[in-house]
Amino acid sequence: MNETQSRSPEERAGLQAQLRWVKQAAVFGTVGVLNTAVDFIVFVLLTHFLFVFYVFAQILSYGAGMLNSYFLNSRFTFSGSVRTKSRFIRFTILNLAVLLMTLFVMHGLLFLPLYVNKLVSTLVGLVFNFILSKFWVFKA
Repeated sequence: MNETQSRSPEERAGLQAQLRWVKQAAVFGTVGVLNTAVDFIVFVLLTHFLFVFYVFAQILSYGAGMLNSYFLNSRFTFSGSVRTKSRFIRFTILNLAVLLMTLFVMHGLLFLPLYVNKLVSTLVGLVFNFILSKFWVFKA
């Protein structure tokens, strides 16, 4: 008898739940990489080529990444949850909070090169965004 077979049904169910959580976090991370790419590309285009002030560029680029995030997370990461208007409102509230958080972080790190600052501020919001996305926005 192998180790998995010797576990109780409750233990197996708990293990399966943990594996689903890890898989969901991995998909969220993959979607996050794509969102970050959209966000970062728009940010660079706005700041480097159009000379938009970093605060406005952050708002616009984060918005582009946010729309991408909602679409991809709704479709792939949290596909089991019901799509409702209230879910989109929760998603928007969460992302406005994360946007404000990233702006505060960016302001506090103005001593760093702009694109390093952008990367650090993006990473700061990632964990907060995943946890609240999972348990508040896209709860099944």
